[in-house]
Amino acid sequence: MATARDAIVEILGKTRAPGSFAAQRHAGPDDLHVEVKGLGKLRFPVSRGQAQRLCRVARPARYGRGEQTLLDERVRDTWEIPKSRVRIDARRWSRTLLPMLDALRADLGLPEGTRLTAELHALLVYGPGQFFLPHQDSEKTDEMVGTLVVTLPSAFRGGAMVIEHQGEKATFRASRQPLSFLAFYGDCRHEVRPVEDGYRIVLTYNLAVTGARRAGDPGAGGEPPSTRALAARLREYFEKPPPSTRHALKPPAPPRPPDRLVYLLDHQYTERGLGWHRLKGDDAPRVALLRAAAESAGCDMALALAEVHETWSCLEEDGDEPWYRRRGRWADDEDEPGDEDDDPDPEGSGTYELVDLQDWSLELRHWIAPPGNRAEPIATLVGDDEVCSTTPSSDLEPYASEHEGYMGNWGNTVDRWYRRGAVVLWPRERAFAVRAEASPTWALDALRQRIRAGDVDEARKMAQSLEPFWEEAVTREKRRGLFDKALRVAAGLDAPVLARSLLAPFPVQALTPGRARVFVSLVVGHGEDWTRSLLAHWSGDRPGMETLGDDRLGWLASLSRLCAALRASDEVAGTLAARLVLGEQWRWLRPVLEDARLVLPPSHRDEALRTLARPVLGWLEGAAATATDDLRDEVVAFLCGEGEALIPWLVMVLRAAAAASPISAVAGLDAIGRHCARWLRARLAQPPRAAGDWSIALPRDCRCDLCTTLAGFLADPQRRRLEWPLAKERRRHVHSKIDAHEIPVRHQTRRSGSPHTLILDKTEALFEREAAVRRQWQADLDWMTARARQRRAR
Repeated sequence: MATARDAIVEILGKTRAPGSFAAQRHAGPDDLHVEVKGLGKLRFPVSRGQAQRLCRVARPARYGRGEQTLLDERVRDTWEIPKSRVRIDARRWSRTLLPMLDALRADLGLPEGTRLTAELHALLVYGPGQFFLPHQDSEKTDEMVGTLVVTLPSAFRGGAMVIEHQGEKATFRASRQPLSFLAFYGDCRHEVRPVEDGYRIVLTYNLAVTGARRAGDPGAGGEPPSTRALAARLREYFEKPPPSTRHALKPPAPPRPPDRLVYLLDHQYTERGLGWHRLKGDDAPRVALLRAAAESAGCDMALALAEVHETWSCLEEDGDEPWYRRRGRWADDEDEPGDEDDDPDPEGSGTYELVDLQDWSLELRHWIAPPGNRAEPIATLVGDDEVCSTTPSSDLEPYASEHEGYMGNWGNTVDRWYRRGAVVLWPRERAFAVRAEASPTWALDALRQRIRAGDVDEARKMAQSLEPFWEEAVTREKRRGLFDKALRVAAGLDAPVLARSLLAPFPVQALTPGRARVFVSLVVGHGEDWTRSLLAHWSGDRPGMETLGDDRLGWLASLSRLCAALRASDEVAGTLAARLVLGEQWRWLRPVLEDARLVLPPSHRDEALRTLARPVLGWLEGAAATATDDLRDEVVAFLCGEGEALIPWLVMVLRAAAAASPISAVAGLDAIGRHCARWLRARLAQPPRAAGDWSIALPRDCRCDLCTTLAGFLADPQRRRLEWPLAKERRRHVHSKIDAHEIPVRHQTRRSGSPHTLILDKTEALFEREAAVRRQWQADLDWMTARARQRRAR
């Protein structure tokens, strides 16, 4: 059964531009006067001798690959003379070039009212055997839509130019005409086949389109057909819920009509090349038709840049290598000054035959929303029931591709990425929600404007419409300043439920001293229960919440500044807010500390604890800044009650505090210092290990027979070697215990007999380690004693 989306695609598919993706015309050379620095004026037709002299003053041509500009004659074998060394009599040349550009504009299907301009890029010379593999030009300016190649009169064979778009190829060969003008769109893949004889000499130009009239304006390109039918289908699409394809044990929630429709255009665009008056080929009349129909159906629309990712199962095609050894990737074609062409695909993109589409995603990255003229960043995912297109992405050339060979139970897939133009339409009455989902920053600015205008009730209604998608939209938004806007809007709404909903998606580390005053105003307005609930939600670990500044531990290290700022904002409400922040952070920090204490091996445990020294100190400083004595005492009691594993780490906390500020400035550290000193004195009072004592204590985290035998061997003060016949898996278990606890025992296997014999030897590192530990204990105790003496002297 045909749906409204199907009908929309059918109507738009019948709307075609009169032009093509590539066009060729010819003219005489009388108006073209070219001089090359170091050579002089070119004479037409260019002789073989003059062409050879051109090569001598030229340089090997490079090509662009992402952010790199590369030189590789296996990819591009061409001589290049940059435009800085080429002089053309522009006044005379314009008599031929300008009429030619207007004709090519019509040939390419660009709308009336626009103008095609050409900027010289380089002079290229292809000698015998030279070529350029399939590639795609980058758009080097905002207005650039394509490339113009002017072939100069000379004698040559071969060197055909092959241009491809949407699976259609056009081949342009040498002509008997004096000058050949070949124009094509920038997203076309093209190649120059090897020159067989002679020299192919061309001027290359960047083509740009200018003009005040937009291709998307009603009437651009002629009266749009089927406007009434398309408008009716748009109304039907936005009024009826989509048919359900899901099967569930319980009835699903009642379906809602869709909020938007995304129609993918046939051409691919970059951020800088996206524009209403820069639409290519069939895109221009289709956008014009959509614009007229949208106006009739009461819809708004935006021009967007869509990032499409598809994963296909694939089969290998015939080639020199088996499919499981072929692997290809070509990089992103970001526009960079100096890039001349995008990354070519030396191996060709037809290595794999696509079979089934396994996964698909589409994200809108930028759009030009009415009445804007420049693309603004957005980030919104689009469901498959919101998308339609005349041309599937698989018919286009991806800007990046990656093959995963067969790996047993998975693999032999191709991931392909496309950057397509798109039109986004939505009913006018749902405009705020649709635009807000695409850009939370825009939504908060719109709400702020309503509040400032005094229309708080309307702002509340608008804020309420954000609830279904707000958390996911904020998670995708990467722009700084979003939290500040949300705080100000939440305060202006004066509605606790809406305020919490607006602020809920953010992580607690977004709360910084500079934001303390606005946050405290919310605490004053909405009370302790509201604040406690919000802070508990903020403090939870949620995916995607690490995008707004420093990491959680770094934020905790400076917690005292936030607590002081909260208290300074309001003695009562600010202190309450600081206490609640401290409570939530200790509830998060305590299990992190407990887990770090159990990390193995011990060297990894020490590193994990080391990363927690500054955060715990920051928490204690925050408690001191707000006089939160009861909670501080609870934390100190926990830290001092966790046994000897934390003593070296607690000393690290004390040293960090001494480096940052006088140790007495943070209440609670004195108690920790006394606890550590008592423990260190007690351990140093015990005699060091005797010279012949080889006993080692094995932490008993396992009670199996192997670990019991191992523990007995390790505990024996006289025994240094154990020869132990064990099967492979049992040897592996013993190995794992020795390595996990970093026990100073060398373990190796004698691979004779059955089972093989595991040989364990205690090493001298046992004595070296213990001596080093005792020296560190003494140094720590001496430092702590000196610090205590300094404090008493003050």
